[in-house]
Amino acid sequence: MLLVGILVAGCDSDSPDTVAPPTSRSGGSEGATTSTLPAPGHFVGGWAVEKDIWGLTSEPCPRPDNDKARCGVVSRTGDNGASWTRGARLDVGTTNDGATASVTAVHFADPQHGWVYNRNLLATFNGGRRWVPVDLGNPVVALEASDTTAYALVGSCGYGVGNCNAPMRLYEGTIATGRWRFLNPGFELPPTDVGNIVVSRSGIYAIVVRGLEQVFLARTGGGRWERRSLPCPRALVAPIQGQEGLVAACRPPAPTGPVELQTSSDGGRTWAVVWQHAFSSPLTSLAVTGSATVIGLENGDVIRSVDNGMRFAAVLQAGAAPTMRFADAEDGTLLAGTPGERQLYRTGDGGATWRAVPPPA
Repeated sequence: MLLVGILVAGCDSDSPDTVAPPTSRSGGSEGATTSTLPAPGHFVGGWAVEKDIWGLTSEPCPRPDNDKARCGVVSRTGDNGASWTRGARLDVGTTNDGATASVTAVHFADPQHGWVYNRNLLATFNGGRRWVPVDLGNPVVALEASDTTAYALVGSCGYGVGNCNAPMRLYEGTIATGRWRFLNPGFELPPTDVGNIVVSRSGIYAIVVRGLEQVFLARTGGGRWERRSLPCPRALVAPIQGQEGLVAACRPPAPTGPVELQTSSDGGRTWAVVWQHAFSSPLTSLAVTGSATVIGLENGDVIRSVDNGMRFAAVLQAGAAPTMRFADAEDGTLLAGTPGERQLYRTGDGGATWRAVPPPA
């Protein structure tokens, strides 16, 4: 049975004629398989839409007041890095080290409309040939797009981790026009620079994190945002690709404690335990691809389970703190490594194998 079928069955209370599998299970140790060494990486950020990959890199841009300055460049490839088309150079840096401007992430909604963001937000309407600044405040903590609309979480923070003096803000924008509007959920969000936006097949969700406080918001069918509950502190939330539903990995307080995976088929109103598993390193990213669960660990290991969390096999050694994004049940990208030197990988088989994407020359 595919993992998604198991996950949905584990939280569906309307199927009396079928016997659901156990909702809690302690997984065995990771399977011993070969994994690849990380390839040299020079990416700051990366994003994929269908066959196209956008890579954010940096290059020297000496100035009279700083002869060692580096600026961001966004390039596009349609052949997995065999050749790249360079876009316009950004007039901002790519390290959040106290400079007045920086971007460290790239996101495209389609071949023409995209953004780069961190302390600054810039938008393109012509595939990266020109970038224009957008002032929503800083830092831009998370940005996602769905259909014709983009969503952003924006902090009110000075430089330095956690140096925030006003509530996090939620924005909604029209992709084609580039117009954004502030959304008021009816209560103040915590002052923080940590958060995420999750786009699933049936909904849009925002998670705002301050310490162990997590505010979980869901966009309703009427366009309003309402507060719902996550199943645990330290939850890492992801969509079930190609299916209805969400998963939440409940990370333990101790690094060696078991991770508990829970699932929701009603937009986070209720949750059910699917499995528990102890990993060799803290979990940094999670994807449910339809037939498998793929997990990135802080030590660089990428592991995969096709038996509902009973056993995980290593599929890649990617470098520090790998983060994944899947566009559908088969196609995904992964970034890993130190800031500014990340390696970009791509998969087309649900995370079973990964291919390193060469950076622009």
